[in-house]
Amino acid sequence: MVVVTAVAVAVFGVPLGVAASRLYRNREVNRLEREATLAAGALPAAGLDSGTPIRLPTASARVRLSLYDDAGRRVAGRGPARGGPAVASALQGRIDDVRAGGRLVVAVPLRDEDVVVGAARADVPWDVVAEDITESWLVMAAIGLAAVGVAGLLAWWQTSRLVGPIDGLTGLAVRLGEGDFAARVAPAGVPEIDGAGQALNRTAERLGDLLGRERAFTADVSHQLNTPLTSLRLSLESALMAPGGDDHAAIEEALAQLERLQATVSTLLAMARDAAPVAGPPADVVAVCTEVAERFRASLPAGRELRLDMPEAELRTRVPADVLREIVAVLVDNGCRHGAGTVTVAVRAAGRGVVVEVGDEGAGVRGDPARVFERHQPDAAGHGIGLALARSLAEAHEARLELTRPGDHPRFAVALPGAAPPPPG
Repeated sequence: MVVVTAVAVAVFGVPLGVAASRLYRNREVNRLEREATLAAGALPAAGLDSGTPIRLPTASARVRLSLYDDAGRRVAGRGPARGGPAVASALQGRIDDVRAGGRLVVAVPLRDEDVVVGAARADVPWDVVAEDITESWLVMAAIGLAAVGVAGLLAWWQTSRLVGPIDGLTGLAVRLGEGDFAARVAPAGVPEIDGAGQALNRTAERLGDLLGRERAFTADVSHQLNTPLTSLRLSLESALMAPGGDDHAAIEEALAQLERLQATVSTLLAMARDAAPVAGPPADVVAVCTEVAERFRASLPAGRELRLDMPEAELRTRVPADVLREIVAVLVDNGCRHGAGTVTVAVRAAGRGVVVEVGDEGAGVRGDPARVFERHQPDAAGHGIGLALARSLAEAHEARLELTRPGDHPRFAVALPGAAPPPPG
């Protein structure tokens, strides 16, 4: 900015200074021409050679007036003895101005009945013109320096204003490169920089969301596959330890377990992609809950039971069977692992929807009931991963999971959107 301003001052200031110099010279030339014209009026009626005394008018300060004959010799006034180039031009009928001998000279012709008989000369020291020219150059130089100084201050202010926000963008980019996706940059008040900062903030938010979903998917898969894999392992080990057993039945059971594992992975993977709902046909709530309960019944320790409270009529929900299976499995597994006594799975109609309730006879939740749905870190103690996943699955499919009884004999309820029964036949 400073260099551009200096070039602009030079480009416009130099021609302006030259024009001002010419203006001051022309102004002085016009003044001398008027003085010389007044001196020409002192020409005697009998002519320059008549011997009549010539009285020249009073000149302005520092101006010399003089008259010259047709040979260029001085006949009156205080000028030089010979008129010089300006007088020579005047004797030829032209008004001319020259700079000679440190003075600015103007000469006009003296006419007697249209005949040039001499010349009137006016001159002034060149210092008179030079002082005005020098003063104008100094004023313009001062203005130019002031403009460059102001440009320098503006450049310094603008640089100070931009350096901080740019350093902030650089720091944010470095932190993103180091994996800190929670980093953000504050608005700086500069539209261009704020636009770049908002783009980086959105990128950081998207990267953080992607990383969060990846970590959640890893934790969810680890949590949800642990029980089925253990069950599959026990089933296969039991088949190996029972020679002569029904290997075909063991293989079919293992395949069924693998199909459930595949469905679990597919459901969790679909949820990891922007928490999008999993597509699928309406599910039979009673059938899904019965299937899940039977799967967990065998894993209950001795002395505990799993009881079903199902209606005879078929109840259907828009939530796909794979998703409903995961939600109910989380609730039943939670009652089996962390509850006590009998685990109850009940299904009932509620208006146009369906409610699934899972409870047990344990001590329930102490403290804030909402914390049971908070997602714990993968290496943290507790069982928040499964319940957090179940609530996420429910909310993504227009269902609602709540802890309706947090104290003794806790109970979880899932409110499911209903679906029309299939057409007969």
